[in-house]
This record gives sequence, structure tokens and C-alpha cells, in this order.
Amino acid sequence: MFISRVEIPWEAVRNPYDIHRQLWRLFPSEVRETRQNSEQGRQGFLFRIEDHRTGRPTRLLVQSRRAPVHADGILLHGSREIQPAPSPGQRLAFLLTANPVRTIADAERDTKPDKRSEKCRVPLIKEEEQHDWLARKLDTAATLENATILPHAPLYFRKGKHAGKLATCTFEGVLRVNDPVRLVSLLENGVGPAKGFGCGLLLVRRP
Repeated sequence: MFISRVEIPWEAVRNPYDIHRQLWRLFPSEVRETRQNSEQGRQGFLFRIEDHRTGRPTRLLVQSRRAPVHADGILLHGSREIQPAPSPGQRLAFLLTANPVRTIADAERDTKPDKRSEKCRVPLIKEEEQHDWLARKLDTAATLENATILPHAPLYFRKGKHAGKLATCTFEGVLRVNDPVRLVSLLENGVGPAKGFGCGLLLVRRP
């Protein structure tokens, strides 16, 4: 895998929905994803928004299976290859921006035009619910020893003619490795939904 630091001009990503599309330009030979849900293996890349302020270049940390290439209008500050090799019982500090949600039946499905799914996602707002959500996502890969949770302001975006909103938060703490293979899979494929909006990239290091 590769970790890269990237900047994109504000004018190109005023709408957060456009960040993901811009980043694809760094990987022209990568096959576009055909995943049906957030639990399937990931083909492309993950990213984390480091800074996204009005009028300023958007700074991003990007993790990819292949090394990024130059793309006009995108500043690639640097890229290095990484080979995660966690061991059983190892304690690791972690950082994760995520979109904790639960899936429920959509009671208003019949009132929405072109609504195909009978289910919808609702954000988890309470800190205890968010903590439990992360513990479930780590599953057998690792045990969550501790975590602080920083809530973020809602992320507003537009997809075509439709407006959307995401509720995100950042987890930071320590985990203990149980299953190295499973943990590496989470590092490669990300955690939870909304990966196209900068969620899901799990970063670990020695504490």
C-alpha cells in the first residue's frame, strides 16, 4: 500500500462530493469499484480530509494499493510505500474518521420517488452508541482499549440535483491486536460507510 499527501484547489472541491472524483485522476489505471456494500473488498483508495476550509486548498491523506501518478491541478506532496505487519497482542494507537450509522426499515419509502431500498441509514449520535459501533466494526481483528470521540459539524454536499448531509466523528485511542490478518484487511478496505466522503481510513502506529 501507499500513503500520499495531496492538495486540491478549493475551486475544484467546493462541493465535498467532488473530492473523491478528483482523487480518481491520480489512479487512471485503477479499475472503478463495483462493490455492493461497505463490507466488500476495496479496489481503489481511501482518504482522510486533513483540512477543508473555504478558499483554502483542501489537504488530504490518501491510502492506495498503487502509487499515485501526476494529475494536472492536483498537488502531490509525497508518497511512500507501507507494509503493515501487526502482531497478536500488540497495542497500537489509532485514528479514524468515520460515519457511524445503523440501518433501519424506511417507513417513508413509498413517499420517495425512485426509492429502491426498503432500508435507510440513520446516524448514531450518542457517544456510547458510537463507541459500541466501532467495537463491532473491529470485530475479531482487535479489542478497543480506549477511545476519545470528537464530533464534527454536519458535512453538506450535493449529488446532482439532490442535497445530502453526513454526520461524522473522529475516534482516537488505543487498540489491542487479536487477528493480524483481519486487522490488515480493515486497514486496506476501511471501516464503515461514506468512504467516498473521507471516512473509513484507519491509521495505526505504535503508541
